[in-house]
Formats: sequence, structure tokens, C-alpha cells
Amino acid sequence: MRGNTSRRLRLLATAGAAALTLAASPALAAEEPDPLATGPFATKKIDYEAGKLVVTLADGVSTTQIPLRGSITYAPENDFSRVIAFVHGRHAACLGTPSTGQQVCDDLTDENGTPIQTDVRSYGGYDYMAKNLASHGYAVMSLEANTTNFDNGYRDGGANARSQIIQANLELLWRWNNGAGPYVAGEPDHTIGTKLVGKLNFAEGIGLMGHSRGGDAVTDFIGYTRNIVPRAGFQRFTLDAVLALAPVNYTAFKMPYGTNYGVLLPACDGDVSTLQGARFFENAKYPNLTTPTAADTFAKVQWYVQGTNHNFFNTVWTQDDASTTTDPACSRQQPDTTARLTPSDQRRVGAALMNSFMRRYVGKETAFDPIMTGEITLPQSAAPLTSGKGLKEEVKTSYVAPAAKRFDVLRPTPIPDPQPDPATGATPTPFDASLTTTTASGGPITASGLSTFAVCNPNDIAWRQGPTYPTAYPVCPEGATNRSKGNQFTVAWDGPGAYLRAYLARAGAAVDVSKFGVLDLRAALNRADPRNPAGDGYTPNLVTQNFDVTLIDAAGKRASTRAASWSTALEPSIGNQFRHIALNGIRIPLTAFAGVDLTKVTAVELGFGSPALGSIQLADVMFQETAKTVPAAVAADPEPVVPKPDGPPSAAPGPIVDAPPVKAPAAVTTLETPKVTCVDTVKPTVTLARATVARKGVLLSGTATDAGCGAALQSTVVEIYKVAGKGKARFVTAKGTLSKALPLTGGIAITAKGTSRWTVSVARAKLAKGTYRVRVSAFDKAGNLSAAPLKSLRIK
Repeated sequence: MRGNTSRRLRLLATAGAAALTLAASPALAAEEPDPLATGPFATKKIDYEAGKLVVTLADGVSTTQIPLRGSITYAPENDFSRVIAFVHGRHAACLGTPSTGQQVCDDLTDENGTPIQTDVRSYGGYDYMAKNLASHGYAVMSLEANTTNFDNGYRDGGANARSQIIQANLELLWRWNNGAGPYVAGEPDHTIGTKLVGKLNFAEGIGLMGHSRGGDAVTDFIGYTRNIVPRAGFQRFTLDAVLALAPVNYTAFKMPYGTNYGVLLPACDGDVSTLQGARFFENAKYPNLTTPTAADTFAKVQWYVQGTNHNFFNTVWTQDDASTTTDPACSRQQPDTTARLTPSDQRRVGAALMNSFMRRYVGKETAFDPIMTGEITLPQSAAPLTSGKGLKEEVKTSYVAPAAKRFDVLRPTPIPDPQPDPATGATPTPFDASLTTTTASGGPITASGLSTFAVCNPNDIAWRQGPTYPTAYPVCPEGATNRSKGNQFTVAWDGPGAYLRAYLARAGAAVDVSKFGVLDLRAALNRADPRNPAGDGYTPNLVTQNFDVTLIDAAGKRASTRAASWSTALEPSIGNQFRHIALNGIRIPLTAFAGVDLTKVTAVELGFGSPALGSIQLADVMFQETAKTVPAAVAADPEPVVPKPDGPPSAAPGPIVDAPPVKAPAAVTTLETPKVTCVDTVKPTVTLARATVARKGVLLSGTATDAGCGAALQSTVVEIYKVAGKGKARFVTAKGTLSKALPLTGGIAITAKGTSRWTVSVARAKLAKGTYRVRVSAFDKAGNLSAAPLKSLRIK
């Protein structure tokens, strides 16, 4: 087995992993934040390998080993960086064939220098985002999750296994911050043990971004970290922000709560074309708990982004998953019609949205609120430079504020029930006829002239595990094509004069909504309904549906505005292969309702009939956000309420193998700021005193000492090898056999017995005659490495 203790870490240099250079931004309006601007800090990237992690698979019995490795991008001059972690999804682990028993492979070339095997470092594909965040004082870990033996054959598609990987990597980062190791062998500049001590802020919450199956994993991790049983060395990490990028949802019943949660849906996603992440957003909006407000103290955001595919957010994933040649909106072969973004433009848009989300909710940078709420769909600084349909058309935003910052009017959620069993979908929610007669705030609902007004659910029980929650409601129009898998209203009309009126309180009493800043609702066009404008499939704003939104006060005064004036949500979705119905936000400032007494509003009215025909899906009508004139004390975020555990204990990550054991710091109940007394930078001293070749074997011995502060030798490792071409060697294993040709910088090491006095012995029966070289290295618990002079060994 290959010894990771000996590997010299190197900066990753795969061709596809080059960091994105974000082009200079156009001039901004004064009120717009620039999420692509470089921050004041110089940045540094460290790649790490720390052995292998034993992971328990979803059956609760089987285990597997995965590499524990990744990268950390940070600002060395910033003393207390907030922490963010990225998790990629499933992708090819190796271009070529890795050695038996290995999940990753080396970068190898043949004798002519032609690459024959390449390790695919998917975790390096987000360097462009990590570097930008680090320049603003954040520390970003991008971790390896690039194996496939825990993905298929399990109901959760590997989500729980990846949660164990996330936990183990975050605990590594915690230990490095506290000066507790483990040491990661490599060039001195890559030695994490001495670079991050006291640099990271774990006293506050962290952020997670996961892509594809990584998006399912970070969503799973919300419940995983809540339920995991404490153990030796355990840390429970507070989550301030979790963002799922183009995620799968193998665990469809998963309810993300207890943190600010976001989803990014690529409109030209050819891998997860069903936009499964929309289900997660629907589940997150109103946590279906016995005491809903206990968990509803965080923001929920969804972005539907035109022209983006699944892969290009990661610079290593260069294959175009939306490879259609005929779709008028998503095909790159239709240059006159396509909405497709170039890879660099896609990453500009993605970095703007995702980094803004992290800076808003991890860093509490409230300047990014307008991007979260949809007040700014996309800053001018992040506009695509050479592709797409234009700034206004690029992003459709849905935003649901914490319960204390909104007033719900129409919210067709199921009756609160105990959560259904995720495995069986038991305990279906009963049909609730009152949803079409009574508002969420207890007022009456009246309707006139509508041909359809009913609650439905996009029940796609044939896909994955069925609807968001088991439901007795009828299937929405166009069924599974509707990607927003939550209860919603179908509203249709066949002539002028139709309306839907929702009263805010019992008996039509007035309600003071003046503390809120906007009226928000979410809507979508039923694409196949002939009552709606069809469009041409590639011009988003060619046609649009529309209706009036009216506020009525206690004196009978009315003020109206047109819904389509505030959002692109009512445009037909474009394209023909990627057909979507997705509810998107319509955000209307209350300043649009001049003349109405906002302290005495009685009803919200939606007036249909202009155009004369139409059919839409509707949900989430609410007043939210804080009015600009409300004092800062009133506008402050409420203290989050930590919910109780919501499920069985989570599997803990197993031990780390093939890396030197390290005594973990004592378990603590709070994430305190580490107290650093000294940083050991003194290298240990190691000698090779004896090298004997006997009839039965080879015996090597020597000494090692350490004189740094807190001196403590960690281990001594020995590499014995025969040169096998330029930069290559065949290494002696602990069993006395020779490996295949491996790079000199990533060979096999044998861990010596003993510390201050060490020995290594190997059998020689299978060793070829010739000259071998011996390299001995020792390292201490602070991560300092020292190597003895290279010596030769002759086997006759």
C-alpha cells in the first residue's frame, strides 16, 4: 500500500484547473456591491494530504477508505479568518487506470513524455472563487470527495458518506488551527501544521458550498452535524450558510433548516436537468416541525440562472453536459439564438452569486442583501462579458425571509404533521380544503371569474422518492415538468374581470404592514397551456403573462401595479430540451402602492384578465424585508433559536489510516479561540547510523531528536528505491517487494519503529540485485520536516 506519509505535496497543475481571472468590472452604481472585486489581502494556497479516512457506507455496516486531501486558500496576513468549505460532486477520479486498491492516481508519462495517467483533482476547480474570498479575509477549504464506490447502490447516493468526509476535513482544519496536527509531509512551504495556528475563526459559524452530489452532501450535513454523537476529538460546527449548486436530491424528504440556505439552479443543466435542487428550496421555505418558528429563523434563497450548464462552474470539469445541438436556448451550436454563457462568463455569474451568499451570511456583510432578496438580480459588475441574453434576463431570484421578518398571506403548505419517515414516506399529509378559503394569516379568500383555483402538488412519484412530502393533493398541470416540488396554487382564467382576493386577518380586519419593505410572491407560467403566450423558445422577453397586484386599505382605497413590471418570472421558459416550470420571485416595493395606508391594509388582490386568457402557478405571497425607514434596532436580525435534534445519531467518520496518529485536542463544548503559546519552527535532526545487508534482509537504524518549543517527535519514515528513469523510481515496500515506477516525489515510505532510536527491517528475498538509495526523514508534531543525507545501499 502506498504510504501517504512520504508524499511531497505539490501545487496542482492539471490543465483544466487553472484559476479563473475575473475581468475588470464595469463602473457600478453607488448602491451596488461588487462581488468580483479583489479584496485587500494577498492570498496563498496550500494543498494537503493526510492519509485515508475510513467511511461507513449507507448500509451502516460496510466501510471504504477515501483519500483525505484537498486545498486551503487563505490570507496569511489576516489573523482571524472566517471558514468556508467547498465540496465537489462525483467525477472521474483518474484519466487512465489507477493502481489496484487506489482511488486516486499519479501524474505519469511514458518514456516520450506523453501523459498516460492523470489524477483528476476536482477540488481544484473552484480556485477562482476561493482566491477571491480569501482576498477578503476568508479561509476556504476545498476538499476531496472524488471516489465512486459509495455513490451508486445506496438510496442516498453517497450523501451521508460525504458528510463524514466533510466532518473529518473540518476537524483536520480545527486541529491545524489549534497546533495539534496531524503533520502533512511536503515541502516546508506546504506544511500546514505551522501556517494556520491561531489563524481561523471557529468561534462563529462557517459556510459550506456543495456542487452536484456535493450539493446533496452539504444539505445532508445540516442534519448530520446536528445529530452526530460526540466522541474523542469531536467538534460540532455551527453553520451560518449552506449553498447547494446544481444539486441532486437522492434524499428527497430532506428538510434543510437551522442555517441560511441557498440553491443555484442552472437552466441548461444537462446532468441534473430535472433541477432537483428546487425541491430542497421548497422543503426549506417553511420547516414542517411541531414548532415551526423554532427553526424558521434563517433566510432561504433560490437562483434560477439562464444559460448555465452543470459542469462549467468547476474549471476541471471541461465537458459540456448540455451538449444538445438543437435546443434554441441551450445549444452552443445555435449562435444566433442561444442563451448559453461561455465557461468564463458562467463562472463570473456563479462567483458573483455564490461568493455574495457566503459573504452575506458567513461574514455578515449586509451590503450583499440586495443580491439575496432580488432587489438586484445580478450586479452590473458580474454581467456576462460576451454571451447570454442580457443582465436583466440572466437571474431569477426567490427569497423567503426568516419568520420574524415576514407576514405570510398565501402559503399553501401542508398541515403541520410529524415528519414522514424518509425511508418509507409514511404519514401522508391529509387534504386541507381550507387552503383555498383561508389565508395563512387567518383571513378569508374570495375568488371570482377564475376557471381554476386549486391547490396542487407536482407529484413525480416515479422519479426518486416521490413528492416533497406525501400528499393527497392533485397533480399540478404538466406534472413532473414542474420543478418546484412543493404545494402551490393553480390559477387560470378565460376572460377579463377575474380576481383572487386574500384578506390579511379574520373578518377582513386591517393589518399594519408598514414595517415591511416589499410584497413578494412567486409565480410561473404553465408552458403547455394554450391560454398562455408561447414565445419563440429563445427570446425570453418576446412575450410575457401579466396581472394586476393591488393593495386595499380599511378606507377602501386601492393602489395597483403590474406584476411583470417587477420581474421576469412571468416570461415563458426558453428552450425545448430543457423544459422547466419553476416558481420564481416577483418582488414589489411597497412604495409602488402610493395612496394606500400601509398601517391599515385589509387585503391583497390579484386581478386577472389582461391578457384575457392565462394559467399560472402561484405560491408564497408575503410581506417581507424591512422598510428602509425602520430604525436599525428594529431591523436587526433576531437571535437564531437552535432547534432540537431531529433524527437518529449520525455515523461518525472512521479513523484516519496511512498517516501518523495524532492525539486530538480535548473535546470542548464550544468553539473557543485557540490560545497559542508558541509556534515550533525548529526542524528535528535525523541520522542514518547503520545500513546492513544480511542474507535474510536489510536492517537500517539511526537516531532522531527535536529541540523546538513543545518538542515532540512524531515519526521517522524511510524510502528505499532504485532509479527507474528520469524523475522515476521503484520503491521497496515493507514486504520486501518492488513497486511499479513511481514519481520520486510521491513514492512509498516505510514507517520506522521507535522515535529517538529508530529501526527498519525488510526481507530481501524478492529484491533484485543492484544499487539502491535510502532517504530518511523525520518530522515533529508541529509539522517540521528534516531529511538525512541521501545514502546508497548495494544488494549483491
